[in-house]
Amino acid sequence: MGIIAAGAVVTVAAFYLIGPSVSTSRNFAPYSTPVSQNAGSAKKVSVVDVNGDVSLTGWSQSYVLVNGTVTARGIGSNPDAITFIESNSSGNIVFEAVFPPNTFYATASYTVGINVYLPSTQLNTVEAVTVNGNLQVASVDAATNEMFTVTNGGVSVSGVTTANLSITDTNGNVNLSCSSSCGSVTAVTTNGGITADFSSLALTGSYSLTSTNGSIGLKVPASGSFKITANTTNGSVSSSGLAVQLVNHAQSTVGAGTATMVATTTNGSVTVTGV
Repeated sequence: MGIIAAGAVVTVAAFYLIGPSVSTSRNFAPYSTPVSQNAGSAKKVSVVDVNGDVSLTGWSQSYVLVNGTVTARGIGSNPDAITFIESNSSGNIVFEAVFPPNTFYATASYTVGINVYLPSTQLNTVEAVTVNGNLQVASVDAATNEMFTVTNGGVSVSGVTTANLSITDTNGNVNLSCSSSCGSVTAVTTNGGITADFSSLALTGSYSLTSTNGSIGLKVPASGSFKITANTTNGSVSSSGLAVQLVNHAQSTVGAGTATMVATTTNGSVTVTGV
């Protein structure tokens, strides 16, 4: 009996340490709100999620729609424990998932996947932040700024239109595709690589790509007009399809050199391809 009891104690203890393997998922109530038509208002959208993937997609409607799924795991977890900040004040639209205290240290844990649909015009600024999750952005239009921040996860951005695009990633890869509709681009990742495809460049655009631990792969228009500098500390620089051959830590000019581009990594290589 003593052996059986000891085994039972171990089983029960393990159950309370790791919790049951089951999980519960539930779609949260969609949130929709119009974009201000006041020319003097901010027309800004901010989305925050500390644990889960975020997707931003442009669409043809004139309002913002947010939907998604809450997943609860572990002992005593319940999808209803997740609440949301939903507001539209003076043109500033905010949507944020609010997690219970000590969520990531208790036996209960939560993930919130958020999908955001944005008007293809009208917005001035779009911001998105996720801490533990991937961020995907497609066909989003914001006249002034698009700012995306990810701590643990990858970032994928394509088909966006904005004067200033800023991407910051701490632990993850950045995959970027942007044409002349992006006037200024800054992409930074600490632990991850960057791939960027610029089919065309804004005439006087500014493009800066920086990685600490990762390689940079860059596609640029072979017949474009830009100055480009490739820098690496521990790695190599290579180029193909351009009228000039790139050299590490040196600026090269393609065409008239009206736009500027800098690709810098500490531990990794820089590869530039003219297309």
